[in-house]
Amino acid sequence: MRNIKCLALFLGIIAGCTTPVIKDDKKVNSPDISDLSVTAEFQKSLTSRRIALLEKTDNGVIIIRSDYGYDGGRHAYRASDNFFYLAGMNLPGAVIVMKKGEPPSVTLLLRSRTIRETIYNGAMPSRESLAQTYLFDNVLPYEKLDSLITDQIKQKLTIYTDFNDNSLKASVLEYLKNEKAPESLLKDIAPEIHELRIFKDEGETARIQKAINITGEAVTNAMVMCRPGLYEFEIEAVIEGTYLRNGSSMPAFESIVGSGPNSVTLHYGANNRKMEDGDLLLMDIGAEYGNYCADITRTIPVNGKFSREQRDIYQLVLKAQKEAISAMKPGNQLIEGQNRYRETVIQGLYELGLMTDPESDWQKKFYIIHGTSHYIGLVVHDVGSYGAPDSVFSRNAATTSSGSRILEKGMVLTVEPGIYLRSNGLSQLYEMYGKEVPEQEIKDFIEKVSPVYDRYKDIGVRIEDDILITETDCVVLSERIPKEIDEIESIMSKK
Repeated sequence: MRNIKCLALFLGIIAGCTTPVIKDDKKVNSPDISDLSVTAEFQKSLTSRRIALLEKTDNGVIIIRSDYGYDGGRHAYRASDNFFYLAGMNLPGAVIVMKKGEPPSVTLLLRSRTIRETIYNGAMPSRESLAQTYLFDNVLPYEKLDSLITDQIKQKLTIYTDFNDNSLKASVLEYLKNEKAPESLLKDIAPEIHELRIFKDEGETARIQKAINITGEAVTNAMVMCRPGLYEFEIEAVIEGTYLRNGSSMPAFESIVGSGPNSVTLHYGANNRKMEDGDLLLMDIGAEYGNYCADITRTIPVNGKFSREQRDIYQLVLKAQKEAISAMKPGNQLIEGQNRYRETVIQGLYELGLMTDPESDWQKKFYIIHGTSHYIGLVVHDVGSYGAPDSVFSRNAATTSSGSRILEKGMVLTVEPGIYLRSNGLSQLYEMYGKEVPEQEIKDFIEKVSPVYDRYKDIGVRIEDDILITETDCVVLSERIPKEIDEIESIMSKK
């Protein structure tokens, strides 16, 4: 319902523009979504994924359902990511079953629909078309799943499932118990799937690029529409309306559209404040296209012109981002981008007078509060190992880190440095660091920094781009989305 309201508001807003969306009522420029059709290349990718995964297993069967992991928080059904990765489609009530052999077999189990369900939700595709389109050897009734599992257990063959699917896991454990078989016959296949998903093929990269392009258009539309007096949700309507008009069925995640004091809240989501003259607006947004995600952040001045203080912080974040991107090359550690960002930001904050000691760990932690990179793909924070637990990266975000994974061709990641100067930030220092830092040291810091900090308070800046690691370098997939100060101010001058 929220998305319908956003689209209606978007249409209402653009109705007031001097340039109509459709210039000729006899000719409609529709988006091209032909790239979502199942091509021979798409089928080839499905086959490669299935073979690669089966090679990681012993004799046994892989069972992945479509109906788990969906939180219902968006307006369209979306199959579980691992199911889509292997089956290639969003279909409720489905199971993909893969078995090693010569040749390997791939079976789809599918729930039938009653007449009432068909009236409400439409007819299911025919079994023949599903088998031909998505390369299934067999398409069988969902009810066959129970006997399939018990047959495997009786043959003492391993059953591989995604342990995040708690319902299926519990069912298999119950079957094992009933057959007095060891629980060791059930194994988690998710880590192997997640490792494969780290490396995107050309088709996956193309869908990510399309999602990024749509997001970029949304960013530009938001820049043109933004002005004091509008509510944040009006900008959200422009953004998500742009998604729908370009063939994106939904946002990749809940849009963050935070102005003024909300720009310093990392995952702000209310989007209901009226924007004021002199505010910054931070937009962390991403369209989803063909199940693949974009993740882009741009920060803009609501009135179209950066103030001196806003420029100071923006230019520092942009410089840090460029330094981080320069380190994102195959053979380098993933964490090297984070280290470059940190070094640049700390030196810049010290030169601005916002730090008294660039070697102070607690001062670094006060300003550096998140990492710079994560995978994107079927999920905006996509799966896969970073070479160390997430908790290690979070804990060491503000200090020099090493020991992360090596960057390799095919990885798609974000690079997203940020600086967030909360209005009450200095008053929080005693609670945050009072147990590890002498009280007098914190007091001296506040006395020296507060005159400068007051000029910058409520300035939150994050700049985020999506990159692809290639054989020799990295490509910024979102390079066409404006982020230089002159570009932003020029676009915003054309209201």
